[in-house]
Amino acid sequence: MKEYGIGRRNVMRIGVDIDGTIKDTHRAAVEVYNKELNRSVRVEDVTDFYLDQAYGLTPREGRKLWRKLEDQIYSLGIPLNHSVEVLNELVRMGHEIYFITARPGMRKIVDVTKEWLKKHGFPYNGDNLIMNAQDKGKVAKEIGIELFFEDAPNHLLTLLQNRIPTIIVDAVYNRDFPHPLRRIHDWREVYEIVDAKKQESHGNHSHSNK
Repeated sequence: MKEYGIGRRNVMRIGVDIDGTIKDTHRAAVEVYNKELNRSVRVEDVTDFYLDQAYGLTPREGRKLWRKLEDQIYSLGIPLNHSVEVLNELVRMGHEIYFITARPGMRKIVDVTKEWLKKHGFPYNGDNLIMNAQDKGKVAKEIGIELFFEDAPNHLLTLLQNRIPTIIVDAVYNRDFPHPLRRIHDWREVYEIVDAKKQESHGNHSHSNK
């Protein structure tokens, strides 16, 4: 029988965004945009969440171009440092990982997303990927997420509004986020955060039994 070495109450359901959280999507997008538009924009020059401003595009032009190129962008790009090893270790510890993304649920995009997760060795099990999560706070609440990792300011807001404990994965475009949330710069920092949450949960459980 499988033993985790920790009580069930110390096992968490963790939500993880993909783009900008475990995948360097900005770098992949700049590479694809430069090729498509014959430009030489540097990743460091893109300080906004969207690429429109860096390429002189209107929001409408930007949306249209993104839709045209998004499957290329999603298939490219490498995992952020240590994200694969840390998430696999959390699964070995008994935690449940859910990949929750706002990427559209079209078959082509779903397939590209699954292939990328499998190719890079993430703990994707065929049943823990949620696509088209436009309101991540609502989705996280519905499936009982106890800790969420996210980079995009608009999603950080909906997670906060739904009182989901959330960690910001640091990026240049979220450094002005107005709410004081814990921020990580390296996925190895996650062990300490998960351990603290387990201790907090254990403390609350002990207190409730008194």
